[in-house]
Amino acid sequence: MNRTAAVHIAYMGYSAQDMLLEVQFHQDGRRYCYLEVPEELWYRMKQASSVDSFFNTFILNRFEEQIGGL
Repeated sequence: MNRTAAVHIAYMGYSAQDMLLEVQFHQDGRRYCYLEVPEELWYRMKQASSVDSFFNTFILNRFEEQIGGL
């Protein structure tokens, strides 16, 4: 997983083979997996000026979520 400079997201990682985005939050330390996330969104999220805003706009409530890591 990659450390971020985001306010809410501590780490994020991606498995292209499984199309899984993994996100760990600063607040509670929990990891969440988001299923069937296209690789293009992963690249865009890594390059976003605000990772938190990108996540809230393009990932949250748009992909199935599971608590736990990859």
